[in-house]
Amino acid sequence: MPGTTLLPWQAGLWVAGCLERLAPYVHACGTLRAAAFYRDSVDAFWTGHGELAAPDADRIAAVGAKLRALCDEYSAEAQIFEVIVRAAEAARQPMPEPMEQLVTRTVDLWSELGSDDDSGDREAQAQRDTLAMTQQPPAQAAAQIRIVSARLGAEWAARLANHGLLNADPKRPEIVIPPHDLPYQVGDVVAVSCPWTPTVTTRAGKYYAAVRWPWGAVLDPDSAYLPNGSVAFPVDESTEPWWPYQLRPPAAELDEGDRCAVGVPPTRCYVVRSNRYDPPMDDGFLPRLTASIALLPVGSGYADAADVWLERAEPFEMKLLHRPYGALRSGDTVDDADGRLLQFVPPFLFYADNGRVRPAWPLALVTRDGVTPPSDAVDAVATATAVGGHADEIARWLTYSEAPYTATIAEELFDET
Repeated sequence: MPGTTLLPWQAGLWVAGCLERLAPYVHACGTLRAAAFYRDSVDAFWTGHGELAAPDADRIAAVGAKLRALCDEYSAEAQIFEVIVRAAEAARQPMPEPMEQLVTRTVDLWSELGSDDDSGDREAQAQRDTLAMTQQPPAQAAAQIRIVSARLGAEWAARLANHGLLNADPKRPEIVIPPHDLPYQVGDVVAVSCPWTPTVTTRAGKYYAAVRWPWGAVLDPDSAYLPNGSVAFPVDESTEPWWPYQLRPPAAELDEGDRCAVGVPPTRCYVVRSNRYDPPMDDGFLPRLTASIALLPVGSGYADAADVWLERAEPFEMKLLHRPYGALRSGDTVDDADGRLLQFVPPFLFYADNGRVRPAWPLALVTRDGVTPPSDAVDAVATATAVGGHADEIARWLTYSEAPYTATIAEELFDET
């Protein structure tokens, strides 16, 4: 296998075979988040006989990397996401180097999982057999590889279970219930803007231009930091994470002492994170921060989100355009149409005792803030969920946010368990 260059469809099928063999193990001992994302990714590789489109491979690699970053570095869940990322990279670039990385990763993983008499040789042989199968026509190769890989994966997972090496009941982290008293919550689609405000350039260099923050930032005399009241903007914006604030003219055109303006052009965004700070956070300015949200512009997938503070003097304007499950609050409990008691976590996650589930509409509000809710809140939830279903709610959010995800991936991104 090392040194082999495959056609894109051959690489896609070879990668799909590697992932399909590992799927029973992931289903048995991975977290719900890992198992759902893994299955969605494997199905994407099989689509079109392995001819995975580059945008899908990019999406899988990016989302897999984000989910991996949420895990303990040495956990089984992190290993699972690492395999998915390697697989997407190998399919996106069907050349020796990424393929060899996936070879090593999957063989090593089976070796770590296996008993003392199994050093990963079975997986290495399966990879060679899969490579030989790709010499057939695409449709025939896809069918054969999928059948063989699924059988081998099930057999190997059963063998691990028989040797007591398969943990079929992993410990699930506690559900994190975000605060519901922030003006904006995860998943909100908002319109943001800030008027262009004059200021002056305090420093200009090869990589950054710093400007005096024009909204009267008050320095904190008790801060552990020593801010000077200026904020730096990159000369090359592609080298830094997106930030809603911009300069006119841009940083690349400014010299020290030049007049310029700071502002936020009208932009639609969605909220990917909300935070409360207790005690308030020290960033060098007053007032100290007790709350923030993180934004991404609509249409963007996983990336470093921009933190926005809601307690400072700048005239930052934000208007709510869409809130999924807008009749519910974080932490509400509801009964669904299948008789299950579920707890809601924004933007569209529901949890029962055995993990995350997809609710059956209509929903009946049972408690809010741990007590019986007012009748108008009960009526609002019943009315909002009388027609349609959970999938429709996610589809609406995907339309407003323009996020390049499937419904399954959208749910995994926001699941912090």
